[in-house]
Amino acid sequence: MTIKHATHHIGLLALALSGVIHAGESAPLDSALETVLVTGNYTPLAAQDFTASASVLDATQLRQLNKRQLGDVLRTVPGVLVEEQGGSGGLTAVSLRGGEANFTQILLDGIPLNDPTNARGGSYDVGNISAVSIERIEVVRGPQSAVYGSDALAGVINLISANPREPRATTLRAELGESGYRDINLASGVQVGELGIALDLASREDDGRVPGSTRDTASANLRLSWQLAPQHRLSGQLRHLEGERSSYPEQSGGPLYAASDALDDSDYRDTTAGLAWEAQLAPRWRSRLAADYFDHREDYQSPGVAPYLAVPPNGSSTDFDRSQLSWVNTLQLAPDYQLNLGADYRDESGESTGYLDLGFPLPTDYTLSRQTRGLFADVHARLAPRLLLQGSARHDRPDSFDSETTLRLGARYQLLPTLDLLANWGEGFKLPSFFALGHGLVGNPDLQPETARGWDAGLQWQPVDGLQVTATAFGNRYRNLVDFDAEAFTNVNRREVQTRGGEWQLAWQATTGLSLQAHATYTDIDVIGEDARLLGRPEWQAGAWLNWAFLPRWHTGLDYQWNSAVPASSMHTGATVVSELAGRQRLDWRLGWQAAPWLELALALDNLLDDDYQSAVGFAAPGRSARLAATLSFGGA
Repeated sequence: MTIKHATHHIGLLALALSGVIHAGESAPLDSALETVLVTGNYTPLAAQDFTASASVLDATQLRQLNKRQLGDVLRTVPGVLVEEQGGSGGLTAVSLRGGEANFTQILLDGIPLNDPTNARGGSYDVGNISAVSIERIEVVRGPQSAVYGSDALAGVINLISANPREPRATTLRAELGESGYRDINLASGVQVGELGIALDLASREDDGRVPGSTRDTASANLRLSWQLAPQHRLSGQLRHLEGERSSYPEQSGGPLYAASDALDDSDYRDTTAGLAWEAQLAPRWRSRLAADYFDHREDYQSPGVAPYLAVPPNGSSTDFDRSQLSWVNTLQLAPDYQLNLGADYRDESGESTGYLDLGFPLPTDYTLSRQTRGLFADVHARLAPRLLLQGSARHDRPDSFDSETTLRLGARYQLLPTLDLLANWGEGFKLPSFFALGHGLVGNPDLQPETARGWDAGLQWQPVDGLQVTATAFGNRYRNLVDFDAEAFTNVNRREVQTRGGEWQLAWQATTGLSLQAHATYTDIDVIGEDARLLGRPEWQAGAWLNWAFLPRWHTGLDYQWNSAVPASSMHTGATVVSELAGRQRLDWRLGWQAAPWLELALALDNLLDDDYQSAVGFAAPGRSARLAATLSFGGA
């Protein structure tokens, strides 16, 4: 696959999209998306009825941040850690509260994107998704298996596209930057009677700032919402993405230290699709039946890490697909009592054809599949005007593994008219990845699921309109972590890890044109029974961003992000060497001008102070760079 013909591919795909549709976790039949949280629940909930620790970035905030990459956006959320493997072409992994990256479930409009055939245990590379194509991000922290089943050990990040029920102007956004950077997005939304249609086309090239690191992607995303009758709605989505990337191999020492300039290369393709039907079957009974599908295909080639003793040249061609069916019934037992009951089914299959080059090709092929059946119940009860309780219970029956029952409990209590107390406890589990189970050399079919128990407690204070401060303490304990045993040369369950810490966030809308966001996170990680440190995780992270509309058609902003020193490893010397990367700090600046009702211009300077730091051993972060974007609007919303 080559991205040079991306525009042609997108055009052909757009013509074919009308035959397939899906819905993610849509809002209630009579509610707007911005007023509810759709993540972490079986049915959308108003913010005041939500007990879990959550953060939301809406469309206005995402435009104000104006970030080059989605990972840079997620850095502004407390509790979120973003690990980069050097430049746009390297892997960008996201984790929550000190957990592994594959403990975080990444959703796109409610559809999970995690791929268990990859060598990272199923973590998702968020570098595949352009921040410009996302309208809203919801982050729910803590174990969420009582809602999502396997994979949500540490939490969930839901990336939400524009709502097809809300007509919008057709916009063409073109952004150009140094070193060959280009990002073009076409978005449109129309309303035809009771049918709402939203379409987004995107093409992105990002290379040159970090030697050897490139990524090109092209995508098309169609969403539909059809109000069949006052009590019935059909909604859907089809999205297709193609991409190619290159970078120095992970652990190679990067452009600074690698013994060879040979690069990893990857061509990949993602497709998500599905369909959802919502019905108000009775005044107090609402039902939702949904099906979705995800397919990921990737061809990957790596030269290995010189001198090739620990990581020889290798490659693989993988194909993973997941189909899901869910049925949720929401019963409004009384004005302040809601019960959700339902069942779901998940079918996963993965196939990999690969090799390890030891002077002769050693095959690493595997083919695996599994099905999981789930039953669940969830209740929200406001026992008193100031007290809200939430409880969820879920029973999963996966093939070839013991059944898993997970619980989640939450409470929200109004201590004062301006002060709420929130507390949560939950359990999680994660089935072993297909790679860990089936890889021809290191796979172990006897692996058991990884598990988690976690809690958090916090205060949410809103002393005046426009100002909110949140402080949260948390703790998680992960057991049976999958690890590679060098002596047995296979994957095993052996590690137990405890994470604990605190998060703080301030959101202040000082005036209509002036806003401030600030956050800080402390995470302490203890590997139980071992004198070891988990890599890539700083103890401290903090940041702040300011947006100021200083004239009617002008606005500017600054975003500062910092983290403390990070332990990291590299194998460029021929052996694994653990070192400590110096703390990272970065300041970005942006300026926007509404030149005309139909034209907006935006200038961004990334790494304004040209700070020198390494995102991984031997991978120097890009220096100061500029981007200029123009957005043209056609017609009214």
